[in-house]
Amino acid sequence: MAIEWESSDYQDALTELNLELQQNPDDIDAYYARSELYYSVEDYDAGIKDLNAILQRNSQEVLAYMFRAYGYGQLNNYRLAIDDYNTVLDLSPKYAKAYFNRGTTYHKLEQYQQAIADFDLAIKIDPDYADAYYNRAIVKNQLEYYQEAIADYTEVIRLQPNEQAAYYNRGNTYNKIKQYSQALADYNRAISLKPEDLEAYYNRANVYHKTQAYSEAIADYNHVIKFNSRHAPTYYNRGTTYLATQDFDQAIVDFTKAIKLNPNYTEAYYNRAVAANKIGEYQKAIADHQQAIKLKPNYAEAYGNLGLVYQTIGDKKQAIKHLKQAATLFKQQNNQALSQYVEDKLASFN
Repeated sequence: MAIEWESSDYQDALTELNLELQQNPDDIDAYYARSELYYSVEDYDAGIKDLNAILQRNSQEVLAYMFRAYGYGQLNNYRLAIDDYNTVLDLSPKYAKAYFNRGTTYHKLEQYQQAIADFDLAIKIDPDYADAYYNRAIVKNQLEYYQEAIADYTEVIRLQPNEQAAYYNRGNTYNKIKQYSQALADYNRAISLKPEDLEAYYNRANVYHKTQAYSEAIADYNHVIKFNSRHAPTYYNRGTTYLATQDFDQAIVDFTKAIKLNPNYTEAYYNRAVAANKIGEYQKAIADHQQAIKLKPNYAEAYGNLGLVYQTIGDKKQAIKHLKQAATLFKQQNNQALSQYVEDKLASFN
């Protein structure tokens, strides 16, 4: 399937194969070659017809089932693909690639346990099957089996020490379980192997922020923005980093940019309100909190902070109104700590 044909080459090859099959309609090799040619230009229906022709002539052709299953998968006919992989494995029970392909198909169908079972079998047959470890890790990540996913990514790296995606995804997994030093080490390696990987810079920046390495976080966000100036979350996250360093003016600039790129960015309005409040721009803080609440009506934190802004400017009635709403929402969300905090604030008005 990896052949890329120039238009003239494709037409010449197709003409030659058509002539061959006219002269010899039972030439299985020609059907294989023409199906591969069709697949190379993503004409999977035509390719499948040629594979059907092979199977009509020889129902034991394992590769025809394999290639047809691949074509069905490309057409999102996953059940038909699985049927063909099943036939392959009936005919050739030790075919690791068939287990792997069926596992990837089960994954697409979100049948995760079946996918893992097939990757297990592929690995049992071929203990050095790096792709099977890698795909099994992806599924285990989705199931939140994080330590098992890390073990599989580690096995991929043992087998293929320069596999950038394995370092990157293992870093993401370490990030999820808050093992930040390991995450940073993997992102560093991923970036060294693929310096153009902006997602690795972005995720490394997020870890730097979490570990309070704010200057490093800002440097990575800057790098991402240099090459992709329209990614709203990067501006937002850089804004939260500036907020953490009390550079409120720069935080407002970044939150504003995020909102320009995504006018429904609730968290950007909320945090811009926080920054505006810090520098005494209370009316702007009120407006942004109100917008955040408009976008997210159960936003307890926004109600709470809006109440505190009203308290700061001496509007007791509005302060009490919004703090009461915050307390109600925090209770509904089972956030007892913040609910109690707001209740204490309300008690101070009495």
